[in-house]
Amino acid sequence: MISKASELLEAFIRTEKIKLDEFDMPHMPTLGSAYEEITKEGVSSDFAIPKHLGLRVEKGFISIGEQLLPEQIDCMLVHGEGKKYGLTDQYIYPIEQVLCIFEVKKTLRKEDLHDSYMHLKGIRSKFSEYFEDVLESGKYEPNITPARKLFSQITGKVAPDRYLGLHDLPKEEGMIFYTLVQETLAPLTIVHGYSGYKTEGGLRRAFLDFLEEKANGDVRDFGVPSIPTLITSSHFSLVKANGLPFMAVKEKNEWVALLSSKTNPAKLILELVWSKISVYFNVKMPWGDNLDKENLIPLLTAVPVYESEQGSGWLYRSEEYSEKKLKDHDEVSQWVPNKISKEVVSAIDLMAFRGGYLSLLDGTLEYLSEKYQLETPDCTKDQLLETIEFMIDGDDIRPINLYTHLITNDDGTGWVSSDLERFDQWCEKNGITNNYLIIAFVS
Repeated sequence: MISKASELLEAFIRTEKIKLDEFDMPHMPTLGSAYEEITKEGVSSDFAIPKHLGLRVEKGFISIGEQLLPEQIDCMLVHGEGKKYGLTDQYIYPIEQVLCIFEVKKTLRKEDLHDSYMHLKGIRSKFSEYFEDVLESGKYEPNITPARKLFSQITGKVAPDRYLGLHDLPKEEGMIFYTLVQETLAPLTIVHGYSGYKTEGGLRRAFLDFLEEKANGDVRDFGVPSIPTLITSSHFSLVKANGLPFMAVKEKNEWVALLSSKTNPAKLILELVWSKISVYFNVKMPWGDNLDKENLIPLLTAVPVYESEQGSGWLYRSEEYSEKKLKDHDEVSQWVPNKISKEVVSAIDLMAFRGGYLSLLDGTLEYLSEKYQLETPDCTKDQLLETIEFMIDGDDIRPINLYTHLITNDDGTGWVSSDLERFDQWCEKNGITNNYLIIAFVS
């Protein structure tokens, strides 16, 4: 179970850090290596990763195509055998076998944040160039199933069924799809700082300051793909909402690409690593029964902006929170399914009756608007899309997922979710009979 595993990882890291703190070690490379070893041993422990999948944690170098990248990697989660670098304890791994890359810092300061970002950005840029060439050649068709779902959750629209279908999308939507495909294929990039910023607001401000400084120069290389998957500093973190496993969407389908957290960083690391393992091997990880979910605070909304082949990029908008509000928010909250209104329950009932499709053109939305005295017919459509369980497919709305579950309350309102395991747990905890209406949608 993820909660128990993260507790063990946190305890291991804490214990080993206390041991290091007992020594007055002035030699910084040695001290840095010691912290790198804590991360390496912690992530490679039996409770953190399944050994039967051929996973191991190594340090060394990454090769992309025929090119050996010069950046030395503190710690990387890899699959299979690599090539040993001479008589050293370091290994060279092709990028295809690398699931996660760690940059380890004893203390994360502004300059460390900058150096780590640039280091990992360089690797991601090389990865993107290489895989774009491979994918554009038509000789390799990647698994885009996770990216398709994420795209639909963000945009409320159907995703292409092949990677090269991104060229048929509007340019801005093509940028989102391209980024999500890259996110699901590329290794995780984690900056793991054992200490540093003393507050969640301090870490948030440091990252925004870094981006603002870069905005005075060439920012084309500072798009969403270049942002590290996770940045930790002491008890605080910044985590990318790329859907694996975290996702955040604002009103009008705006993607909140970066979030902050004061949740145990060890748990975030494991959730990210387990999600990557699940996608990489197409296996189910032992998440366990748990309705707790992290309270993640929006930091950066990312809007794609396309002007020309040379001038496309991302418009970032920061979300401001006072330090008091950041301190007061709970680390975790209870998962709940989407609570929906009477008109949305009626819409889903009609959708199920009509084979999973609800027409936007046959007057159904107008009928629901009149029946439930809504401001406009679009109110029902907007509410359906806000659940991120439904999307627009041509002239219809339909479910995003294979299975969608609905419970209708006595007053006509309801609950809807595609996460059946959690839905069942939530019903049991709240004494609700799980008599579901199930839409099984096969496209």
